[in-house]
Amino acid sequence: MTVLDVQRLTKRYRSGTLANDDISLALEPGEVYALLGPNGAGKTTLVRQVLGLVKPTSGAITLLGRDAVADPGFARANIGFLPQGQWNMWSVHVDELIETVGRLRGLSRHDARARTEHLIDHLDLGAFRHTQMQFASGGVRRLAGFATAVIGRAPLVVLDEPTNDVDPQRRNLLWRMIAELGREGSTVLLVTHNLHEAERVIDRMAIIDHGRIQREGTPLSLRTIVTDRLRLELVATGPFVPHPALARDGGENVYLLEEADLPAVSHWLMELRATGTVLDFRIGPPTLDDIYNVAVSAAQPMEPIA
Repeated sequence: MTVLDVQRLTKRYRSGTLANDDISLALEPGEVYALLGPNGAGKTTLVRQVLGLVKPTSGAITLLGRDAVADPGFARANIGFLPQGQWNMWSVHVDELIETVGRLRGLSRHDARARTEHLIDHLDLGAFRHTQMQFASGGVRRLAGFATAVIGRAPLVVLDEPTNDVDPQRRNLLWRMIAELGREGSTVLLVTHNLHEAERVIDRMAIIDHGRIQREGTPLSLRTIVTDRLRLELVATGPFVPHPALARDGGENVYLLEEADLPAVSHWLMELRATGTVLDFRIGPPTLDDIYNVAVSAAQPMEPIA
């Protein structure tokens, strides 16, 4: 059975702002599905409708075969959610927060405690288990919030920027746990800007902009957007005029080029390195970030989204 089925979902606010425009997507059991898009693209509005916090203007949301619009309580009871904002339960300890949410999710005292220990161990939170949330770092609070989202083993887990403020070592642990969720049968809807790290766990992804899904597919299938291109990253000592074959790709001194232009660009790079303008460069295959940037730049402008 499809876990989450969104069909022709549209949300227009009373102000007239069109936040979601005819969005359709379906998430299957054990799938890690990434929702990508710039700020204001409509991702948060979509998530809030899935959670039953906002009612659609039109369209349907079905969770585990039930109408989630008509029964938002069912949606909230069957979705584990990590919001982008911080928790406000400042006085409780990290382990108390995780275990308490487990109990609220219907776990027995024994199971909630065992699951809490598992999560603390796998997220390397042992040194912070007795730290009050108000005194914990942003990264620790983020990981504790992630643990509360997954402790109940909900059929659908929605994670909004789960790696914000998390140090690199624990980010690796978190991505490993997200992949583990999928292997254990939970479906994950992941909202993230961290494409470089997320690529290792994503099964499918959708790029949303101006309230519409611009592209959807597996990371491999979406690479067709940039099949004949290469990615150039260079380190420069000062300003320079880019080669006309280069297209800027988001980051500073990061470009895309057609494979056919590689000889000319390589010659240009050698000249700049000989003069000391370029210290180093790397040419390689495109990344998910490149796919995202190309898809968003190709999106047709629509009404601005608040």
